[in-house]
Amino acid sequence: MKNDSKERNKWKVRIVDSINKVSNLITKPQRKLMNEVIFGILSSGSVQISKICRALKEPTQLHHTMKRLSRMLGKHGHITWEAEDLLLHKIVPQLTDDMVIGIDPGDLNRNGSTKSENICKVRDGDKGTIVNGYPLITVVARCLKTQVTLPLLTRLLSSTTASYKSENNDIKQCMLRIGAYFKNKINPLWVIDRGGDRSRLWDFWIENDIRICVRAANLRYWNWSKGFGTAQQIAKQLPLKHKGKLKKNSKKTVKFGITKVFLKEHPDTHLYMVIVRHGKQQPLVLVTTDKVRGRLQGEKLIQSYLSRWACEEGFRFCKQGFDLEGVQARKLNALQNLVALSTFAWALLATHQQDGKLLIEKARRQKPKHKLIFPFYTLLSGLQLLFADAKTIFYNWWRKPKPERIPIIDDIFAQNGQLGPIL
Repeated sequence: MKNDSKERNKWKVRIVDSINKVSNLITKPQRKLMNEVIFGILSSGSVQISKICRALKEPTQLHHTMKRLSRMLGKHGHITWEAEDLLLHKIVPQLTDDMVIGIDPGDLNRNGSTKSENICKVRDGDKGTIVNGYPLITVVARCLKTQVTLPLLTRLLSSTTASYKSENNDIKQCMLRIGAYFKNKINPLWVIDRGGDRSRLWDFWIENDIRICVRAANLRYWNWSKGFGTAQQIAKQLPLKHKGKLKKNSKKTVKFGITKVFLKEHPDTHLYMVIVRHGKQQPLVLVTTDKVRGRLQGEKLIQSYLSRWACEEGFRFCKQGFDLEGVQARKLNALQNLVALSTFAWALLATHQQDGKLLIEKARRQKPKHKLIFPFYTLLSGLQLLFADAKTIFYNWWRKPKPERIPIIDDIFAQNGQLGPIL
């Protein structure tokens, strides 16, 4: 129990210290709000305001706490940007050139909530149908050597707002915002799935000298040494001279080939196409701005692309681990704040995954001997069990206790069973 109490205090101090680094534009009540929401998300495993309020264990009526948090989340929209700044200041210094940054456009299904503010039509990635909801953009960094996953940004948008332009513009803005924190010290490889194979995005990447790897979508013609053709047409003609592994520790090998290609709009910019035949009907076709010469560089590029599964796994973790689609808020500001703060909560788990042994033990894993590949579900479960026995959380930290009542003369006589003095 003593160890649990010390560990609980450590986690509370970590949350408070992280939020105290926020800019002076945030007032003290707003900092308290960020602390309470982040802790509530971690302790309850949900972004539902009712569960967040229960996790805070305040000695007040639950209804009053819910009204306070709901009102402040809907009122202060700039908390989203402050949470993003805090997150990037915390994570970007840990990035290196060897890391891969995966960017993935997604969706938040809100089909059951027709009264949500600025709700729009999105494509549900799970079912492939058009539903009511909001577009999401998730950015995650992954280290190939240490297998460490670090969240960078998750942004909720709405196509019905006056400031919205397009998904292409949103992807550009996210990349520029994160790239501004690199300060020309690092230049990691960005990876995006076939949805990123768009002419306007290629123009942006080439003009800004961004290292990018995209899975070709077979929707355009590429110029290469034998003329021009789509990605799959080139894949049929290109000889696959090399062998490599899809994963470092895998025993299976695949055949792949490398060729130079370029776009019609950028004839002076040479790109490299890597074609991988991995047993499926259609080969995997990757196009990158990096120079790929030889088997080792080709194998590394393939493994870098496949490491983007961490972005999809992180997106799934936000939806399942934090129950993102069960969010109860209706105002757009509140939804954006909850998404940003849930990503910051995930970052706290990520930055302390090396010293989270007690949380892993608390989680009671079914296979304790196996090494954790994606440890966040286990850490979150352990954190919930750790705070399950806590009596109070932040209530005594924020509010000064009332002074003890000094007993008056009548109370003293009453305790002794005597009548008070006659005045």
